[in-house]
Amino acid sequence: MQDKVMTFLERHGLSQATLSRSIGVSGSAISQYLKGKYKGDVGTLEEKLGNFMKNYNPSSRDQAETRVIATANMQLSHFIINELIVSKKMGAIYGSAGCGKTTMIREFVKTHPEAIVIEAVPGMQMSTVLSEIANKIGVQSQKNMTRMVKDIAKKLTMQEAVLIVDEAENLTTSTLESIRRIWDFSDTPTVLVGTYALLSNLKGRNGELLQLNSRIARKVEFSPMLEEEWEALFGDVHKEISRITTNLRIAKNLYETAERFAKLKGEEVMAGHIKAVLPTVMIDN
Repeated sequence: MQDKVMTFLERHGLSQATLSRSIGVSGSAISQYLKGKYKGDVGTLEEKLGNFMKNYNPSSRDQAETRVIATANMQLSHFIINELIVSKKMGAIYGSAGCGKTTMIREFVKTHPEAIVIEAVPGMQMSTVLSEIANKIGVQSQKNMTRMVKDIAKKLTMQEAVLIVDEAENLTTSTLESIRRIWDFSDTPTVLVGTYALLSNLKGRNGELLQLNSRIARKVEFSPMLEEEWEALFGDVHKEISRITTNLRIAKNLYETAERFAKLKGEEVMAGHIKAVLPTVMIDN
């Protein structure tokens, strides 16, 4: 199976980082697997690899990645993450929902297969988060959370990794404390990415996370995009779109809908197409 995956990557010109991001595992897991050293659930990993290769569509991938540009927010965030890697510190990156934080992470992972990325969701329990981290680095999950934190930290001390948690505002107080302890035990560079709610969560409701907050060495706030960045993304219709919404996620959805509508007419996307599809797109800043 390893040879089949390597051949697939070479044939399609894909990196291990792109593959790991596409199937939701860490770059180190892919690297270890291809070297025959993966300690995690090989069966589950091979199932994900098989499904990805079976359903891979180069044209869909190319289309999905055409409108990613290195915005000022992205460049600063990548710089700070690299600073955290060098100094082995913790940091926070925050901004409004839909401003491009997740895209920033995906672009970073493309050139950093050692990144371990976890996406938190509302109601996600500490055991689930720790199990995800454990699975991605090849550590056996346990019912004893204290033991699992120590096992994860021990394994991370043997790896050149950076832990990135997206949607981190959804982490519970106990989970944030566990991530702080993992950092304390391992010095693994850790980046918490989320909305503005993350900032208050880092202190805890009653100040119970002040130790965690004191360990945040760097932070980045996503600023509004520059006009030239809107133009780079949306061309001649960028002003029309920016008047409607300043939310990047909504703007991309609006543009892509208008672009498909224009294509049906055999036309290039114009302001008229934006106006035509506007009633069909949810706009809520």
